[in-house]
Amino acid sequence: MVDVTDGVTSIEVSPDKIPWVNGFTGTVQQEALSDHRPATGARVTVEFARSAPIAPNSHVRVYYDIAENGGLREIVGIPQLTHTTARQGHPGRTYHYRLSHWIAAPSVMRFIPPQYAAGLAARDAPARAFSTVK
Repeated sequence: MVDVTDGVTSIEVSPDKIPWVNGFTGTVQQEALSDHRPATGARVTVEFARSAPIAPNSHVRVYYDIAENGGLREIVGIPQLTHTTARQGHPGRTYHYRLSHWIAAPSVMRFIPPQYAAGLAARDAPARAFSTVK
């Protein structure tokens, strides 16, 4: 499993469905909307970029701090490649991915335990980005 702790380009929070973004419909492969999902909560979509591609159907764990207050969350799943870009003046490409998950209302204030988050901080800086509530 690939751990992503930096390179987050956006975090979007919405009450239910993922909107049309950058020409993609935002379908969520790893978690379909279903009758077993709690009726209230938030859909969180994290977009990130890397200089190396992720192998198809590989799981990743993305750490993010939606409020930039030290309260880390994690999302695990198979990311969707949204597009690639060439960096002008630099060799290689940048690979852009999207990963989404549902946070049930009772879990909104549950974060990664501080002792675990401290280990991540020592290893790498946590991913930080802006959020958009819709």
